[in-house]
Amino acid sequence: MSDWPQKFLHAFSERHHYDSVSAAHDELSLDDAYDIQHRFVALRQQPISGYKAALTAPAAQQAMGIDVPIVGVLFADGEFASDRPIVLHKQALLETEIGFVCASHIDQEVTVSNVLHHMAGCMAMIEIASPNLATKPNGLDLVATNSASYGYIVGEKHPADMPLDDLSVRLTKGGETLLSGSAGEVLGGQIQALTWLVNQTLERSYSIEPGHLLMTGSIGGMCPATPGDYSADFDGLGTIAWRIAED
Repeated sequence: MSDWPQKFLHAFSERHHYDSVSAAHDELSLDDAYDIQHRFVALRQQPISGYKAALTAPAAQQAMGIDVPIVGVLFADGEFASDRPIVLHKQALLETEIGFVCASHIDQEVTVSNVLHHMAGCMAMIEIASPNLATKPNGLDLVATNSASYGYIVGEKHPADMPLDDLSVRLTKGGETLLSGSAGEVLGGQIQALTWLVNQTLERSYSIEPGHLLMTGSIGGMCPATPGDYSADFDGLGTIAWRIAED
């Protein structure tokens, strides 16, 4: 399986779909998939801007044939500005999420009681996710290809200790509601989700540094990222508005 990270890098560079490593290797384990992800991320040779949780909902896990949430890496070149038209070069999905920004280097396991001590703030975020797989996605292939990580939009920063679980989120396009949900639905609550993400990121041998973003998981599901004007209202965290332009 040593050649798969290079295969994925070539597909990424040429804007091709990723082949399925799990179809080629029946014995592929979750640890194997993370090892491939880690080496694929290293081959990208891009600054890491943070980490994301994915498949946080049981229904999403079931659909992907996996029974745990997964982690992916965010890259600095994946940040989109909301005040300029966004052009996407592959099929993608939109998700509304809560993000946290790290205040310090983290190298030890955290708990729900101390995780916020390491955070400089929280913010509304939009994930632009793209599985980009040539065949029907599954959990192991998602992990190996960096968990559908593609892009994101960052909202205004707020204090990290804001009460978040009762915060409601609504995503609209041209005034039509596409999805809605409550921030507390993610992994039993935002602090629990953040704690899981930090600890799982460390377990997977990634480094968490000051300024890194931690995106805790989809609120209310996902929808196709098609051209048009979007607005996401995050209740107490403000609104993010953006436009996706034709490629």
